[in-house]
Amino acid sequence: MNVFHQVTSAEFPTFGTEHLVYMVSCLAIWLGLPYIGKHHLTPSKRHAVAMALIVITLFQEFIFDVFQLVIDDFTMADDFSLHMCGLSLFLTSYALWKKSQAAFELAFFWGLAGAFQAIITPDPTRWPYGEISVFWNFLSHGIIILNVVWLIWVDGMRCRKGSLLNTILITNGVVFVMGFINKIIGEGANYWFICEKPGGDSPFLIGEWPYYLFTFHLVGIIMMAIIYLPMWIVVNRSEKGGFTTSETV
Repeated sequence: MNVFHQVTSAEFPTFGTEHLVYMVSCLAIWLGLPYIGKHHLTPSKRHAVAMALIVITLFQEFIFDVFQLVIDDFTMADDFSLHMCGLSLFLTSYALWKKSQAAFELAFFWGLAGAFQAIITPDPTRWPYGEISVFWNFLSHGIIILNVVWLIWVDGMRCRKGSLLNTILITNGVVFVMGFINKIIGEGANYWFICEKPGGDSPFLIGEWPYYLFTFHLVGIIMMAIIYLPMWIVVNRSEKGGFTTSETV
């Protein structure tokens, strides 16, 4: 039974003081750690940091699940790591470990698009454990972005041409599968928010079900395209001999 205080939008307003502190802290870590890794660490130490990031990424997800089980508040309908950001945690971990191009590209689009939204327009209605939920929201989403930035800046990974289209097709396929998973689980399961509109102050959620799905889908594609544009420019300039990959990181 959950005996913790539910955080409300009034208690954690979007772009309020606490929200801004969390965002600034995240930004400092996203830029600071990869910078140190790129310019001040040996290859062996970079590898050690990458392994530490994997451990932290997976352990924080595991420990939060254990916490929910201990307080008897883990539900199949809400708490499996099946949302876009939950899957991105595992994708970034695998990409850090194996330098998998496919995992990196999915993590690049899903992780940045999904985690940025969760950090910029958080949804307090999904924070049932007070400050524990607030902290874990920014930890779990922030580390996704940190991992992606590390892969780009330190490991020099880049998206291939066609990766945006591939990701859009894969995303639509996963949404289709998640619809069946939600149906099978029942009990109000809403993975990928395809059965009910999430809370929060996102301007991209227009209308109720099913109408918000169309704008959500369109905005998702636009966001992934915007995220991809700098990568596309860098990759094309590199291929044309403007500068080498190492000069872009």
